[in-house]
Amino acid sequence: MVKINSWLGQMAHNYLLIVIAAIIFFGIKSILGLLTYRHYNKELQQLHKKIDVLLKKFSKE
Repeated sequence: MVKINSWLGQMAHNYLLIVIAAIIFFGIKSILGLLTYRHYNKELQQLHKKIDVLLKKFSKE
């Protein structure tokens, strides 16, 4: 544990640690964004289908 703490202490002043943290942050953010996009895209497609059904129903009347 002491070796890990000393290694992290040396790396704290290095920009490599900042770069790794940024990569992890934006990687997680992009995955969450993709999942959110898929969720709302499915809901939007369902809404389009409902609108199409209603338009067909009212155009027949």
